[in-house]
Amino acid sequence: MRVISSDKGRAGLAAIFIFAALSASFYFIYPKFISTPAPAPAKKINADLPAPELVAEAPALSQAEESGTPLLKEASLALSKGDYARAIDFLREALKASPDSIELKEALAKALNRDAVNEYKAGNLSRAKTLIEEAVTLSGDKTFYANLASIKIRTGDLEGAKEALESMDRRDRAQDMALKSVYTRLGNKELDGNDFAPAMEYFEKALALDPGDGALRAELESLKGQAASEGKMGRAEGGHFLVKFEGGENAVTGHLIGLLLEEAYMKVGSDLGYYPADKIEALLYTNESFRDVTGSPSWAGAIFDGRIKVPAGGITGKTDELERVIFHEYTHAVVRRISNEKAPVWLNEGLAQYEEGKRSAPYAEGLKKAALSGKLSLRALEGSFMNLDADGARTAYLLSLSATEYIIGEFGIFSAKKVIEARADGMALDKAIQSALYLSYEELEKSWVSSLASP
Repeated sequence: MRVISSDKGRAGLAAIFIFAALSASFYFIYPKFISTPAPAPAKKINADLPAPELVAEAPALSQAEESGTPLLKEASLALSKGDYARAIDFLREALKASPDSIELKEALAKALNRDAVNEYKAGNLSRAKTLIEEAVTLSGDKTFYANLASIKIRTGDLEGAKEALESMDRRDRAQDMALKSVYTRLGNKELDGNDFAPAMEYFEKALALDPGDGALRAELESLKGQAASEGKMGRAEGGHFLVKFEGGENAVTGHLIGLLLEEAYMKVGSDLGYYPADKIEALLYTNESFRDVTGSPSWAGAIFDGRIKVPAGGITGKTDELERVIFHEYTHAVVRRISNEKAPVWLNEGLAQYEEGKRSAPYAEGLKKAALSGKLSLRALEGSFMNLDADGARTAYLLSLSATEYIIGEFGIFSAKKVIEARADGMALDKAIQSALYLSYEELEKSWVSSLASP
């Protein structure tokens, strides 16, 4: 499972208390049926290990070097004053005159490393990376490789971090754990693309670095079982989707799901102006295996965790309920791609419900009471709903739909799309809302709540 940040964790905890209070005060009950599932995070292995802090070694010149050329004397003076950028310039010039000097290379590498640490602390990650990359061309000191790996981890260059850590002759425990985290994250990325074999290879490497990690071992075994199970599934492949199903008796159901997905592809694509180029997978499970494989709460009847997963038991033909489920889950697939997995859950769920055809109007009186309670908070709806009970989840879904409907009604559905596009570009949610809607997050929430209080 993907681990949420501490801020998201606090938001989720706040949501539980808020929704518990609101659920008790609402007189309506939002319907519980399988077209309102939460987008469960993919079953992933915990990689929540921060990159090690950078090590800043104090650069020094030998007495012979300090008493040498004017360039070296100037470099030594700059180093003593902590002016590493100036010292680097002098050392580079000195190295041009003595390109085979190991001592000069080591001194320059240390100065580059120290300057990189300063740039890193100032938030200049690109500059820090450039300096460290030059240092590792001059010296094989493991400090420089470790620092390079740390910067690459923080900038999201996992392949580069892996290469840097693997290049070290000897690693200490902290560096082994950093490499374990990198392997695990790379494995999780492969799971995003539904590539089980390379994912398991990375997880095996991670486990080799920490054989005592029982949770990692258990998750890896579970993943192997899931991969084996999927290898036995039947397949129905169309232009935009691959449907896999358990048991030959579900072949007709698989074909039906494929047709509904093609309908969703056209309808949601038209509304949001987005048609995925890649082929999306949908997996149909027996009712018994669905809970075991997905680990979803009892109130969720289908999930999207990078792939659409539906319990196929009891499906004998096209129904309105089934159509809602498919449209809902397909919308999650689209939002995931547009937002690069960074959409707030309330907007993700709101769009999914809107596209399945659900509206909040029948619950206007209950929503009014909630608005007048003064307890509504969109920020509390940003994180996962998976820890909520059934009543809390239904409340969270309804509030998400209501807030999303408000945005669509006031600004248009493409403004909602602009919010998640901005998130994909790395913009903070507050700024994404300001950029797309021309009002602050707080102003949006206040306007939404006011619209509920006086419908």
